[in-house]
Amino acid sequence: MKKILRTLAKKKRSEIILDVDSKINLLKQIKYCLDNIFFHNHNIKTASLYYPISNEIEPFQFVKYFEDKNIIMGMPVVDIIKKSMLFRKWSPKDKLKVGPLGNLEPTCDKDIILPQIMIVPMLMFDRELSRLGYGGGYYDKSIFNLKKYFQKEKKFFITIGLTYSEQEIEKIPYENHDMNLDYIITEKEILSREC
Repeated sequence: MKKILRTLAKKKRSEIILDVDSKINLLKQIKYCLDNIFFHNHNIKTASLYYPISNEIEPFQFVKYFEDKNIIMGMPVVDIIKKSMLFRKWSPKDKLKVGPLGNLEPTCDKDIILPQIMIVPMLMFDRELSRLGYGGGYYDKSIFNLKKYFQKEKKFFITIGLTYSEQEIEKIPYENHDMNLDYIITEKEILSREC
């Protein structure tokens, strides 16, 4: 079922183009969401973005906001053998290398960070804040591990999915390893566990 959904979602997403008003609205939604998060949490030090592929929404609207807050930024680095990701420090001036899945990643000389805010791409989502990813389980595993680590440390950790409103479906098929997100931002609205 998920395999079929992924094929449909990739095709659909490849055809989505946001008009100027939708792009402006997306920026407003991102700022509103971040303003709310930072208003309630003052000890955020780190965040991770992703380098967009296949018509994913670019997460670079977050960069200026994070820079203004002196947040250390990173991006995921995929370990195909361990089926996991770690996060290396990144800034907009850094050169990136091509990772094993064709995604762009920070180079190996960059420090490893543990992101307290994780910006997550996706293919589809539902109103329960479930996401459909690419099927490797990399994000689910990383979210699980980071959530566990930060709970133990009694520190803040949150996930934000970034997607087009057209990627919504009624229900994502759920598996035991799937991790729901804390927020999903589209050009039309913000979905949140708190709402």
